[in-house]
Amino acid sequence: MPPSPSGKICTVIRECAPGDFEKAVLGSRRDSDLLEFRLDFLDPSQLTRERMRRWVALAGVPVIGTLRRKPHGGRFEGGAVEQLEMLGRVGGAGFSFLDIEVETLEAVGPTRLNEIRDGSWRLIGSYHDFRGTPSDLGTIFQRIVAVNAEVVKIATLAADFSDNFRLLELVSQGRRQGMPVIAVAMGELGVYSRLVAPSRGALLTYASTRAGQETAPGQFTARDLKCVYGLNSIDSGTLFYGVIGHPIGHSLSPQVHNHAFRQLGLNCRYLPLPTPSLEALAPYLQRFGGLSVTLPHKVAVLRYVDSRHPSVAACGAANTLVRREDGLWAYNTDLDGVRHALRGCLQGSPGRAVLLGAGGAARSAAAVLREARWQVTVLARNRSKAEALAGDFGFEADSLDRSGRYGGDLLINATPVGMSPAIHESPVAGKELRYGTVFDMVYNPLETRLLREARKGARVVSGLEMFVGQAARQCFLWTGREAPLQGMRDVVVGSLKFEV
Repeated sequence: MPPSPSGKICTVIRECAPGDFEKAVLGSRRDSDLLEFRLDFLDPSQLTRERMRRWVALAGVPVIGTLRRKPHGGRFEGGAVEQLEMLGRVGGAGFSFLDIEVETLEAVGPTRLNEIRDGSWRLIGSYHDFRGTPSDLGTIFQRIVAVNAEVVKIATLAADFSDNFRLLELVSQGRRQGMPVIAVAMGELGVYSRLVAPSRGALLTYASTRAGQETAPGQFTARDLKCVYGLNSIDSGTLFYGVIGHPIGHSLSPQVHNHAFRQLGLNCRYLPLPTPSLEALAPYLQRFGGLSVTLPHKVAVLRYVDSRHPSVAACGAANTLVRREDGLWAYNTDLDGVRHALRGCLQGSPGRAVLLGAGGAARSAAAVLREARWQVTVLARNRSKAEALAGDFGFEADSLDRSGRYGGDLLINATPVGMSPAIHESPVAGKELRYGTVFDMVYNPLETRLLREARKGARVVSGLEMFVGQAARQCFLWTGREAPLQGMRDVVVGSLKFEV
C-alpha cells in the first residue's frame, strides 16, 4: 500500500488540459504533503491508467483520485455506475486514496465497489453540502461508516462561526472510533476549520495551486498554508490570534503577525476570521489569545469586553482585544501607529496641522495631535461631521473643498481617497500642498498620488508606518515581547510588491 502522508497539506489539481495538469503536479510538489487529482476536470477520454500512473509517480507524495459527480459539486455528468467504472479504469495507477461520494457508494452497493478494489488504495467516503451545515452531522458520519469507508470526509458550508466547531467535533468523534476524518467548513466563515482541524487530528486540509483555482469556497493556497500559517507545525498547544471584521480578504495582518510570531519563536498563529455577525462570534472570543478588530465591529465589540484601556475612550472605538486573567481587555493601537508614523514631527514644538477626514482614523490622529498640543483644522466633505469631530477635541473645522486656503507644518490624510484600486485620486490638488510634512494613512499603494505630488516640496510619510506601528503594539500587548518591526515592515512591502 502507498505510504501515508507525512504532513497535512493536500493541494487540489484541477486543470482541464493534460499538459496543464501535469505542469500543476510538478509545480505543487514543493508545498504539498498530498495531492488530489480532480479527474472530473479532464475529458473522460484522457483518463487512462498509463497517464495516471505517470502523474502519480511525478507527484512524489500520496495522491487522492477524485471523479466528483455534478450533483455533488463536480463536473462528471455520468451516474453512479458509470462513475465507478471510470474509477476502476484508473484505480490501479498507484493512488493512495479514492474519494467517492457516499451517495454513489449507497447506490451501487458493496459488491460492485469490490469489483474495482485492488488493495492498493483506501476509500474516502465523502459528503458535501454547499448550501449549509445540516443539524444531523452525526447521522451523516454513520452513513459514511456504514458503506465501509476507511476515511470519513464531510464538507459543508459554514452559515456562522459555530459551524467550525461542529465540524471539529466530528474529528474528535473519529478519533474516539479510530476512524480517520476530513472535516471542512467551507466558505469564508469556515476558514478557522481549514487551519485548525489538522492540529486536532484531521487527516488533511485542502489547498489550491494558486488564487482563483479553488475547488471549494474558502480554500487557501498551498503556499500560504505552508509559508504564512506554518500549518504542519500547528499543534494542540498553539495559541491562536486573528482579525475579525468584514470584509477582510485583503488584510495583510496574517502575514505581518505570523512573521512576528516566527521571529519571536512563539507557538502562536494569527488567522483571518471574516465576521459578518459579531453576535455569532461573541461566544468564542475567549478562545483566542487576542484579536485585531476592524470595520464594522470597532464600536460594537465593546459590548463583549470586561475592561477598556484609556486609548479606547480617546478614539471612541477598539481595534485590539487582549485576553488576560481578569477578562477581555479592549485597546486602540491606532494611537501608537500615529505616534510611530509622526515620531519625527512630534518631538519638536507644537505646530499647525490640517487633518482630512472625520471618521475613526481621523479621530485617532486627532487624539495624538491634541496630546501633543498642536493647532488643528479638520476638513471633511461633510462639514457637519468635521465640526462634530473638531468640537470633541477643541479644533477648528471647515469643508474639504476649501482645502486650498490652508497650509502648515503637517497635513494628514485620514480618508480612503487614493487607496487601491483608485490610485489616481488625491484628496488635495498638488498645487494646494503647502506643508512641511504630508502623512497619508493609506498604505496600498505605498506611495499614493498625494505623497508623490507632495514629495516635490515636503517630507512624506506613508501609511505603512502607521500600519506597522499599530501592529507592533498589538504584538507587544499579546505577547509581552518587542515586535520585530523592520521585519514586519519588509513583509508588507514584499506583499504589496512595491519599493518604498
